[in-house]
Amino acid sequence: MKSLYAILADEPLATLQSLASWWGTDAPAHATTEDRQRLERSMRDAIAARFVWERLSETERRTLFAIVGPSARNWALIEDLPARTQVTEEETRAALALLVDARLVFTEQARVQGSELVGQRVTFYGYVAPRNPQAQIEEKEIAYVPTELATGLYATGREIFYDHADRSTKTLDELLTPYRQGDLDQIGRRFGLTLHAYYSRNEVRAAIAENLQQAEAVRYALARLDARVRETYEWLRARGGKAPIAELRRRLHVSDIELAAFLRALEEYALAFDTFSGGERTLFIPQETLAHLKRSEAQPQAPIGLRETTEPGATLPSDTSFMWDLIVLVAAASQQEIELTRSGSLPKRAAQRLLPFLTGQRARISEEEALVYIELLRQEACDLGLVVAQGGGGKDRARLTPGPRLDSWARHDLVMQARRLYRRWPTDRWWSDLAGAQYREWQTFYLDIPVAREAVHKLLMTCDPGVWYTLESFRATLQGGDPYVLRPGQRYAGESGFKMADGLRAQWEFTDGEIITGMFRSTLYELGLVTLGYEGDTAPDVHENINPTSFMLTELGAEALKSDLSARDQPSKRSLVVQPNFQALLMEPYMPALYWLARFATLEQVGRVSRFTLTREALQRGLDTGVSIEEVIVFLDEHAQKALPQNIVYSLRDWARQRREQSREAPKPLMTLEAANERLAREIVTDPQLRAFQLERVGSRGVAIPPNARLRELRRALERNGYAQKLLSGFDDLVAACASLPSGRSRSAVSRAALNGAKGLA
Repeated sequence: MKSLYAILADEPLATLQSLASWWGTDAPAHATTEDRQRLERSMRDAIAARFVWERLSETERRTLFAIVGPSARNWALIEDLPARTQVTEEETRAALALLVDARLVFTEQARVQGSELVGQRVTFYGYVAPRNPQAQIEEKEIAYVPTELATGLYATGREIFYDHADRSTKTLDELLTPYRQGDLDQIGRRFGLTLHAYYSRNEVRAAIAENLQQAEAVRYALARLDARVRETYEWLRARGGKAPIAELRRRLHVSDIELAAFLRALEEYALAFDTFSGGERTLFIPQETLAHLKRSEAQPQAPIGLRETTEPGATLPSDTSFMWDLIVLVAAASQQEIELTRSGSLPKRAAQRLLPFLTGQRARISEEEALVYIELLRQEACDLGLVVAQGGGGKDRARLTPGPRLDSWARHDLVMQARRLYRRWPTDRWWSDLAGAQYREWQTFYLDIPVAREAVHKLLMTCDPGVWYTLESFRATLQGGDPYVLRPGQRYAGESGFKMADGLRAQWEFTDGEIITGMFRSTLYELGLVTLGYEGDTAPDVHENINPTSFMLTELGAEALKSDLSARDQPSKRSLVVQPNFQALLMEPYMPALYWLARFATLEQVGRVSRFTLTREALQRGLDTGVSIEEVIVFLDEHAQKALPQNIVYSLRDWARQRREQSREAPKPLMTLEAANERLAREIVTDPQLRAFQLERVGSRGVAIPPNARLRELRRALERNGYAQKLLSGFDDLVAACASLPSGRSRSAVSRAALNGAKGLA
């Protein structure tokens, strides 16, 4: 018996093209080796084998099955065919002639001993009795099918001759049982399913079957197929999930080649399969898949689309509390000595001192939540460059000081600051949102918070400012019927995946939906982007854990979301009221003035109207940064609504004079080093390895060396820590001063001489 490869290698192009029509595959354009191999691969497909069976008559089917059936083992004696087919010899020979002419069956003279071939390779199926070595060897004519085609033809032929082989009655797991491991992996990849490598083939198959029969998996697959396939699938569902292939042909008006591609597209996603049912070729949807689809559609569906509502009776007006609280942190870093913990966070006592000044609701819920909120403020301020952890190392701890980007941040208005914070929010790994009041934890491992924030952002972009919307409609629209919208990774996890869709959909309002509500309650409200509405006549107290029912996008929120430039009326530059009692009231949130006052005055209250007190300590700390008293008075005068009170001007100058006198009374430094910038000067003074030299700041960039400093050791320390190259001036003077000192050897010699002289006198 010849192999399929050997048979196709000898056939002319016309025969190859005729053969392709039987198997429902593309006819080769040429008789090249590649074309022959491509045809061979196509003929091994089960769908292609059904095209063969479909074209055969009843007698031809019986004859072919008699050759490939389990008792025939892909060959049979021609003389035995009438008995096997149970039709007349004449009909059998006519059927065999057609099969041979179509190159589906081949004949040859073979040596037979009993019921076995002699000198041939092992039979295909092998379920036979041992050969009888005493039987006579005879030359007889046999009919055979190439072993490469026998499996596919036999498996599909069983669907015709055995009722229990009808695939339309099988579960999806049973339908996938004949698939090889590579085929199962390919199906899993089409759905993006991830399964652990240590799973057995049966476990992989069971997991894939359990996932793919879910309604969510069907929707996922149909979304990736063309419209014609989707329409046909719905047509098939409308017919109870089963329809004859003949009707499908009439509906689609396609050739066998196009029909084969259509069927493969459905089977590759395990959406529908073809089989022989009652002797007729049929397309069907697995029964479990139909049941899941029916159950999914029976569940109540939330209407999709943002729903407007009237203004609620109780509202929580928007407030940019997060921006105010950043100013509180900057003021603390400017006016206090705050040593950070070893991990870089604020100590609990330092954090508690900030609580009375914070305006954010999270700071008043509980002490635990307040400390988490303060740490969020510190991390965001550090990332923005508003504060910086200065020094630290060894036994010394870093201190929180104003950062290098503070001045540039202060020049932004409130809208720009809200925009910059909001645009950091989706991917900010430090930022934490509160959860909704009804939140229940359920498989939170799969929640993808950046994806959730981005989804909220995209939908929020469609809202109009000044219009009230229900939060329920926002959540339903965001979900859009897809329960995995906030956790796309769970869809592809083979252990939970699509099979958890119904459970997730049932839990969605109390898990993912509450995550969305929490974003409105916390971040979006704290940045001033939304106003919240509640049921009832009064808004809940901060300690009442109640969800809002509606929201309105503010004008600030619309600008922060949709524009790169602020279109709002800017606060007046002259919005500062300086009173004779040393209180400074900023009547509008003019950010440059707010951040200036946070560094040169004592903070009392911050918000839409902010209150500061001008004190000697705060002023002197501000002057230590290198700013002169004249610059302070000019700034206050430029931003004040009226002329500064005379007692204020006098006191400020007097405090500055006292500071100068105190500095003159202090020992004058031997020399001064000039750093490249203020940050470097601060770093040199606070460096733990230079602390023993008692260096002090002079102005914004000066570093004073005290008279009693060990100059040679200081020089070596500056060079060793890489500061020597960064200094603008003063280091050469230090080198010269070191050179003018007596050498260590000379001092030792003088000491020895003095000691010897003392001994002589004794």
